[in-house]
Amino acid sequence: MNLGLAIAVAVAGYLIGSISFARIVAKRVIPEAELGTTSLTWGDDDQGFVTENVSATTIRQLKGTRLGCMTGSFDILKAFIPTLILRLAYPDVSYDVVYAIAVTAGHNLPIYYHFKGGRGTSTILGSLLALAPLSIPVTIFLGYAIGLFVFKDVLLAHHAGWILLLPIWFALLGRWDMVVYGVAVNILRWGVSGDELRDYFRMRRSGALRTEEFHDAIEESHIGYIHKYARRWGWIKYDYMKEPTDPA
Repeated sequence: MNLGLAIAVAVAGYLIGSISFARIVAKRVIPEAELGTTSLTWGDDDQGFVTENVSATTIRQLKGTRLGCMTGSFDILKAFIPTLILRLAYPDVSYDVVYAIAVTAGHNLPIYYHFKGGRGTSTILGSLLALAPLSIPVTIFLGYAIGLFVFKDVLLAHHAGWILLLPIWFALLGRWDMVVYGVAVNILRWGVSGDELRDYFRMRRSGALRTEEFHDAIEESHIGYIHKYARRWGWIKYDYMKEPTDPA
């Protein structure tokens, strides 16, 4: 690997990743919007999660699914196209992996916006489409299966499971450059999610994530489509769904 070229690829990836399509779209269609926070709340006391990440999810909450998907597609493409070009141009050198890590770093910590960006989901997906497309359905399926049926935790299933499994999956395949990628994107993902992680563990300890109100709120959100059917079909049951036992 040529060190100078690797540095150039990393810098280019970071600067391209720092382009915030969420902010560009918002400026065009919702200039009055406050992009500072997005939230998921439930119950009478409005407990829940509030995040300052700015991403396609922000646009979806503010303006609907169509614009949210469009924004996410742009973020996927800024990772996918250059990564694919590098993979085809240098099949024996891991410049593509260097770019894939750098573009997620830029997306999460954009230099143009005071280092306040997204969480990297779209750029991780875009990079994996070029680097290892099979890893996406495999880790998403396993992440949902473990999250829903083992831990009975829809947030773990949707947000964490597949990303946490990436290094393990690539280690099993013996793709050590991709193991480095998997570890790096996990650090980048969770490094910008400190407040959410703190809220998550606090509410998990208190039992707030096992209430009917929480699961109803989840099913009304953009991550509820699989959980809704799993709960409706009886594949997963929570404490409030159990039949009361007769003390006699």
